[in-house]
Amino acid sequence: MNRKTGVILSYVMMIFEVMSTLLLTPFIIGTLGQAEYGVYKLSASVVAYLLLLDLGVGNAITRYIAKFRVSGDKDQSRKFLGVATVYYSVVAIVALIAGIVLIAIFPKAFAKGLTADEIQLGQRLLFITMINAAVTLGTAAYNNVIIAYEQFAVSKGASIIQIIVRMGMTYVMLKCGLGSVGIVTVNLILTVLCRGFFVLYVLFRIKLLPKFKGIEIGFVKEIVIYSSMILVQMIATQLNATVDQVLIGSLVASSSAILAVYSVGAQITQYYQSIGTAFTGVLMPGIVKMVEKGADSKQLTDEMIRIGRIILIVLGLIWSGFLACGQQFITLWAGQANTDAYFVAVILMTAYMFILTESIGTQILWAMNQHKEQAIFKGVIVVLNIFLTIVLIKWQPLIGATLGTFISLMLGDVVVMNVIFRKKLKMNLWYYYKGLAKGILPCIAIAAIVGFVAGYFLKNGGWTYLCVELAVICLIYGLCMLLFGMNTYEKNLVRSVLRKFTHGRDK
Repeated sequence: MNRKTGVILSYVMMIFEVMSTLLLTPFIIGTLGQAEYGVYKLSASVVAYLLLLDLGVGNAITRYIAKFRVSGDKDQSRKFLGVATVYYSVVAIVALIAGIVLIAIFPKAFAKGLTADEIQLGQRLLFITMINAAVTLGTAAYNNVIIAYEQFAVSKGASIIQIIVRMGMTYVMLKCGLGSVGIVTVNLILTVLCRGFFVLYVLFRIKLLPKFKGIEIGFVKEIVIYSSMILVQMIATQLNATVDQVLIGSLVASSSAILAVYSVGAQITQYYQSIGTAFTGVLMPGIVKMVEKGADSKQLTDEMIRIGRIILIVLGLIWSGFLACGQQFITLWAGQANTDAYFVAVILMTAYMFILTESIGTQILWAMNQHKEQAIFKGVIVVLNIFLTIVLIKWQPLIGATLGTFISLMLGDVVVMNVIFRKKLKMNLWYYYKGLAKGILPCIAIAAIVGFVAGYFLKNGGWTYLCVELAVICLIYGLCMLLFGMNTYEKNLVRSVLRKFTHGRDK
């Protein structure tokens, strides 16, 4: 299956994920209340650290299995899968032990921000979600094999079904009065079923059986070195994503309501990230092929520009629309109590618009096994994030924490990465940014201005007025793109998608 199909399926999955959030989140907040919703999101942030036990091996599986496919070495693929299976089985056990430790220290860590009842609820949520994390980690090798084999219909299709079923079951659980415990229980059940399917698919459909004999120590050492640098990046990314919630919960008195507001903004940002990574998430096998075939610096930079522009076109529209209409949207969607989540989302989305457009560069570095310096620098920057967040929380808990993360993201994932791209990929930064921004930035600016003007006349309206305002923004943005924003390749890409759609409808 080609990359274009994988990208389309990734966006379909992302649309279902976003729609599930848009439909369920107001119902969840209304059913749970601000306090329980804040505890629910805090427990998810704490357990997310268990996923760091992956130690970067998941990315290594995609890289090496894709590499062995290019060379036709299935025996080496089986050996690698054997190593990964043993590793992840151990990791699953470690995750359970670590989860028990987290449950034990949870009361002391969050005694300042949570009440006794909220702490008990958090411990129950942690218990269920740590089992979910263990299942996810224990089967991670097989999910990554499916991606390496470019079986995107299987991986994305199963995830889409999981999202749809989760929506229905979550609604039922809340209606039955089971609250946040019911939500995390649904997630656990669906994770077990989906991951079990992935394991069976690899074993019986792809017919790649793990091999536990004849494994070379040198090969294992190579994997460990590669994965250790990915781990540092994973830790930095995870800290940047969750440190604000953890620090607010532990340092701010009566923090559950603030956590709820921050979580709404962070959730919007998360789906903004999903839109950007949906494209790059299926590119690793193709990037490995380019590197293995000896692509030069100019070819790799042109690939970054080509893919980065497509991502920027999509993210630019969403960013300009949210900048103009986001506050009204959050008020209508999540309630007046969460209106300040707009500032959290705008600040973080601005950083990620820069980061995600050049994320393909990270994929290239991984494929080249040239990501050591990137990992070290990102690790240093995340320490700055923690320090800034602690200081700025004392000034203003919600916005201060958000600004701390924004500064660290811009330094670590934009400034530092540009230096590394210049050094490792021999990339001409002026050539790259000129090619990336040409025609697109004016379209983003025009769409945002039009959005604010339209909002002035349509302010204080309901969903109908908001939809009209968004439609105007999309129309102006689309016209500007067609007139002077898109290049020939991008226009042809749009035409090909429209042609497939119209031909499919005619049939």
